[in-house]
Amino acid sequence: MYSKVIVPLDGSELSERSLPYARLIAGALSLPIELVEAFDVLPPAMHAASAMFATERMLEEARTQSGHYLERVRTELRGMGFAATATTLPGAPAPAIVDWVGDDPEALVVMSTHGRGGIARWALGSVADKVLHSIPNPVLLIRGNAGKAPAAIEPKAVLVPLDGSTLSELSLEHAATMAAALRSRIVLLRINPDAELYRQYLSPAARGADAEAESDWASIEELTQADADDARMSLERAAQRLANECHFPGNVALRSVESRNVAEAIVDMAASEQAMPVMTTHGRSGINRLVLGSVTDRVVRHSDVPVLVVRQAHTPAHTGVELPIHAADTLNFDGIAAQPT
Repeated sequence: MYSKVIVPLDGSELSERSLPYARLIAGALSLPIELVEAFDVLPPAMHAASAMFATERMLEEARTQSGHYLERVRTELRGMGFAATATTLPGAPAPAIVDWVGDDPEALVVMSTHGRGGIARWALGSVADKVLHSIPNPVLLIRGNAGKAPAAIEPKAVLVPLDGSTLSELSLEHAATMAAALRSRIVLLRINPDAELYRQYLSPAARGADAEAESDWASIEELTQADADDARMSLERAAQRLANECHFPGNVALRSVESRNVAEAIVDMAASEQAMPVMTTHGRSGINRLVLGSVTDRVVRHSDVPVLVVRQAHTPAHTGVELPIHAADTLNFDGIAAQPT
């Protein structure tokens, strides 16, 4: 499914947090590893003619330093038995990496979400975000921190949060590939709002409904039961897709939970299952659905495990059962007005 593993680095220990996972994935899938480092010594405003000589000299020094650094990492990887290459990219990190990765949309990008700062370095938090939103490639994001670098923990499972939409199920093929390579099971997760959240959003005061209009609304019990039924059907459908379309031969577990904080529920489930979340960047909106654009971002920022993000540029039509819930459709169940996806 993937052609290679691309690992953007910046010379810092934080950016190198991605390397153990790159080795884990590349080894499991028998893929080559391509190291890249972008460098830009001075901002464009300082590239005046009077400073051109100094700029060219500094760029050459940066290129040489980058080359030595990547060659060291490449040599270490080759010593471990990996087929590895290294490329230095002049220019601003985000656009340079995007241009490079764009030549191969089937490559898997593995990168840390933080790097070091400074005039000749890049803050990988913003770079990772720009890369993620500018390429069609799947991106495995590893949250960096200032603590001691941990060894890669081989996931015991692959976690797939779903919301009943066709788009959220586009992560299934990636999940099947990862789980088969890592010899792990898949956990399909559906998160629904609890009764109290429905009670809060659907109260007459909240929706501005008069007594005559109340009969047009489903009861909270009916809504939560419909959620449970829809969750069961959509999870079973996804499990069938894994078996029939993705040809996944392993164990698939179905989980349905109630929570008013979607990202927190995903992070907690990933921790309890020791699982790698595989998520699309957009999904359905509404009180009983995930807004996976914002949810994915929150999961990446708070998860201690890597998150594989499958970016989708368009939203396929939903094929599941829709439940009309009137005014509540304008809210997601983090309590935030839903945004178009």
